Amino acid sequence: MKKKTASIKDVASLANVSIATVSRYLHGQLNRMSAETANQVKNAIVKLNYVPNAAARQLITHKSKMIAIIVVNIADSFSTELYKGANSVLERAGYATVMLDTDSQQAKEKQLINMVGLNTYDGLILQPLSSDVAKIKSEVRRDLPIVILDRQLKDSPWPQVISENFAASKKAAEHFYQHGFTKAIVFSSAIAIASTRQKRLKGIKAVYPQVTIFELDEKMLQHKEIFAKLEKILAEKAEKTVLFFLEERWLLLFLPDLIHANLLPNKNIEISGFADSSLISFIWPSAKMILQDPYKMGQKAGAIMLNLLANKQNVPHTSMVKTSFIKKD
Repeated sequence: MKKKTASIKDVASLANVSIATVSRYLHGQLNRMSAETANQVKNAIVKLNYVPNAAARQLITHKSKMIAIIVVNIADSFSTELYKGANSVLERAGYATVMLDTDSQQAKEKQLINMVGLNTYDGLILQPLSSDVAKIKSEVRRDLPIVILDRQLKDSPWPQVISENFAASKKAAEHFYQHGFTKAIVFSSAIAIASTRQKRLKGIKAVYPQVTIFELDEKMLQHKEIFAKLEKILAEKAEKTVLFFLEERWLLLFLPDLIHANLLPNKNIEISGFADSSLISFIWPSAKMILQDPYKMGQKAGAIMLNLLANKQNVPHTSMVKTSFIKKD
């Protein structure tokens, strides 16, 4: 015969307290009972091997203690570090987090945002693919706290955490220009849809008005063909050239080819761009990278989410995490 599962009523009976007292204990409201009563409830829970019914508790409190974190692409260390940073803050506050991956697909992002709205998540931290506020609004199915990560959205109704982009890329571009690099080549995912990439490119173009741009297709990447075009450009004119990668993963993809083709020892060619870790510098120590801190960005987003859940006022609308330009000579 299947053993009967203990209920909250059974715990209350064994502890000789009310069901409301057991409920307060389960919600951590120990200040509303004596230490002796709390110990009685604890002993009854252990003796009965009672497991609270999360679904029933959600019906009463309308809270799941779960936060959804939607990221652009888990293959990108930037996205995973954003998640880890947010989780480190939320977990300490008693929240469970779920990472959802759009895999750089707009249709999948819409599906995931809809799914979050239809379930009992308490909040959503979103690293959106695009910077289209109207599109995101149309996908949100209910009113819940939302924090935007890694995008500066125009007229955003939600608080957002961003990295320093324009100033950082402009500073890096100025460094190379001052050292005689007269040509810039940029590698990036689709630029028009993401405010971060737009600002990074704008910073570079403030110094190099004429840049060659390779926009890389997430799903149909013709890596070898693109590298062959790059080699041809570099061979056509012996001009001091800096290769800017607006995302770390593209540099990680092309770096082996650059090394194998013996291009990087050439003093007329330098690499730079946005890095999410020190990995590039370990592989090529002379790389002059703009180091981001996605983990810290995630932490800020997690802290803002906790403030929204607590209905705190004066939550900053935009929080910026600074970057560092590492230029080892």
